[in-house]
Amino acid sequence: MALKKTVDTWKLKTWYSIIAPKFLNEAKVGDVPVIEDKNLINRTIAVPLKEVTKNLNHLNISLKLRITEIRGKNAYTKFIGHEVAREGIKQLIRRGRDALEVVIDTTSKDGLDFRVKAVIVTQMNSSKKKKVELRKIIVEQLKKMTTSKDMGAFIMDCFSGKNASELYGISKKIVPIKKVEIRKTELKEVFDTEEDKKKEELKIAVE
Repeated sequence: MALKKTVDTWKLKTWYSIIAPKFLNEAKVGDVPVIEDKNLINRTIAVPLKEVTKNLNHLNISLKLRITEIRGKNAYTKFIGHEVAREGIKQLIRRGRDALEVVIDTTSKDGLDFRVKAVIVTQMNSSKKKKVELRKIIVEQLKKMTTSKDMGAFIMDCFSGKNASELYGISKKIVPIKKVEIRKTELKEVFDTEEDKKKEELKIAVE
């Protein structure tokens, strides 16, 4: 009986470089192998921000990118969100402190709809009235920040700590504050088909 010839599909794959969005200087964030480049379109990847900025202060921040275009052997992406690791915030939450999460849906200056999640940790327990006041002023300030800037500029200010610093400054006028963190952002996306809704995360080779 003739033996069936096996095909090493790995050898059929081509490597593509994953390229970050323009506001992240189109940095290369890794490589991924596929047989057909069309299989890359609309795939999502998660990558540590440190791999883009080379800044060790960004070790606890992860990016979520979606591949939108293939040019040559480069797979270009758009930014669809970021998240700060919860561990750092959890270490600050203890008895005698409050942790408030604020979530807003907003639209950037360049017309992108996205969601922002911020966490405020106080130095001590606060009254219900103070918590309501604190939440209100954080929501108002986040709205101003997000609507007055392009999304890329707002995100870069999140990474630099500028946005958190501004929120800290207005928050401490109400109650003593331990920490303010813009913990997560999520771009609202519209897809044409049910298939496109599948958010399949690729394993990439990071340099």
